[in-house]
Amino acid sequence: MRFLSELPAPVIAMFLFAVLAASPAAARIECRGNFQITKYGPISTPYCEEKQIARVARSYGFAVTDAEVRNNPNTKVYLCQMIGNDNRLKGSCGAYGERRIFPW
Repeated sequence: MRFLSELPAPVIAMFLFAVLAASPAAARIECRGNFQITKYGPISTPYCEEKQIARVARSYGFAVTDAEVRNNPNTKVYLCQMIGNDNRLKGSCGAYGERRIFPW
């Protein structure tokens, strides 16, 4: 500890700054509903749509994770067929919704 007390304060400050600046930034995808939030505005992405499906499924009592919906297409189809009528899933489950008998 004697070594640290002998160093001038600016050297210690520069060392701490270099260590903190070298650590990676926390890159995380932020989703709001079906949209990924970027600096250019919201963008519809499959990642956020699948995250929305998992979130709504959990609200209905299904025990699924975001990764399970993302990595298993059959889980996504099953959930969309079961709860696809929910208004929160209109964009996410559009292709897997109920079949309509009449064309109109």
